[in-house]
Amino acid sequence: MPYTPKEMLAGIVLPAVLLGVAILLAWRPWNHRAANDARWIFAPMVGAGFCIAYSNFELKLGWPPNANVLFLLFYFAIPLALCGLLDALFQPPLWLRAVLLLLIWRMFVRLLLLPQIPRGISETGAELWIDAIGLVALIWWLTFEHLADRSPGAATPLVLAAMSVASAVVLAMGWHIQASGVMAGSLVAMSVAAMVLAMWNSRISFSRGFAQTTGLLLLLLLVHGYFYTDDTLTDHQQVWAALLLVSPLLAFTGDLPIFRSRHRAVRLAARVIPVLILLAIICGETIHDYLQADQAHAAMHDE
Repeated sequence: MPYTPKEMLAGIVLPAVLLGVAILLAWRPWNHRAANDARWIFAPMVGAGFCIAYSNFELKLGWPPNANVLFLLFYFAIPLALCGLLDALFQPPLWLRAVLLLLIWRMFVRLLLLPQIPRGISETGAELWIDAIGLVALIWWLTFEHLADRSPGAATPLVLAAMSVASAVVLAMGWHIQASGVMAGSLVAMSVAAMVLAMWNSRISFSRGFAQTTGLLLLLLLVHGYFYTDDTLTDHQQVWAALLLVSPLLAFTGDLPIFRSRHRAVRLAARVIPVLILLAIICGETIHDYLQADQAHAAMHDE
């Protein structure tokens, strides 16, 4: 369904503005000598921005969270934001962070798939899906955290913005879930706001907060869209979905031995450009398939 300009401003622009203002107040990027670490601000603000987007683009919100799978999109942002806040403040070891995030992730994915059992997925199949999706979530989290640590500055929000754009296109045009598509658009806007401010001052760090919160919220939108689209996905669409999931791994190109001794800008380009190329192909093919299907539908209607 179409959204009004007011809804688009409130659901996409407002979260980005709030995040941008929070970054300005917490990081003070105009002061290049400041030594403060304000990564704690990111997870709560991204979570709040995502909840604002949900409130604008989804029609329902209620309690308990498992009463409707749509509720889970909203409620997942709360513990995820809390995890990011605690992560930035107390900086626990990697294994503890991974265990906590996996426990929360598996719980929400299990609740998300529960209405599909046994109508669409067997109990054994659901367990396999939960394990597989948990592995993808862990890989995404480690990849984005690695990128944020190894390439400080605008690289992480740039990749997340590009992935959010591709996800929005796949969700809205490929799987015909407009609400999830525009919610991915709110993640695009917040990532762009963070990227612009990081270009101002590369001291702004996106590990332990922004990367994990944005990446996992985006992945949850994709998981929900995949299992609850009314369309029967073609083999072509399944391939593009799989490529979208593995696209962050291309950021490790910058760690190849051939690039280790190169200039920082070359290593950065090696991390970012392959991801952007694959995402551009996914977007292009999804839009092409959408236009073809739209033309075919119009031709049938004319007949």
